[in-house]
Amino acid sequence: MNDLPARVLALPVSLLLMASVVIVSLLGFVSEPVKRALILNPYQVRKKGHLHRLLTAGWLHADFSHLAFNMFSLYFFTEQAIRVLGVTRYLVLYVSAVVVAFIPTTLRHMKKPNYNSLGASGAVAAVMFSAVLLVPNLKLQLMFLPIPIPGIIFAFLYLAYSAWHSIAAGDDINHDAHFSGAVYGALLTWLFEPTRVERTVKSFF
Repeated sequence: MNDLPARVLALPVSLLLMASVVIVSLLGFVSEPVKRALILNPYQVRKKGHLHRLLTAGWLHADFSHLAFNMFSLYFFTEQAIRVLGVTRYLVLYVSAVVVAFIPTTLRHMKKPNYNSLGASGAVAAVMFSAVLLVPNLKLQLMFLPIPIPGIIFAFLYLAYSAWHSIAAGDDINHDAHFSGAVYGALLTWLFEPTRVERTVKSFF
């Protein structure tokens, strides 16, 4: 994909996507009925067929820091993914990753009426690892670091943080979804761009 059209399309697509997540998350912060209607409850998926929750839970977040961290990470990787995938395949990746990343958790907790899960973490992880595989020399210039950080390092730090937080936290954030999303994002990106992904993997070894 030509760089200029990619840049022109990436900004509105990423901003609209992030805006939708932010708006719904804020509604969930202030309205318990909204949160209850959209959050993933595996028990209700099994008993009542609420399959929509596998998607809608990806537009909710536990708190402002959870929301900000995910949107910050998504912002830095979206343009690179769209540059190669294009808008349509990028949206397929993101939306499907929301659902797929929740499946393992749903299967594991189907018999727990009080278990809930939320967050865009799975989809964000999918986009991050997609971008890294598509643009292996990707580097991020973060405000609090004096030098750029390679995208692959940031992606694995993101997963490491998730692993730590999944042990330390007692909230509804689905930290397991980070890993499911990362694996799914890598596999779908390979299906989309097998030659490019295989070349990237070889360059890592």
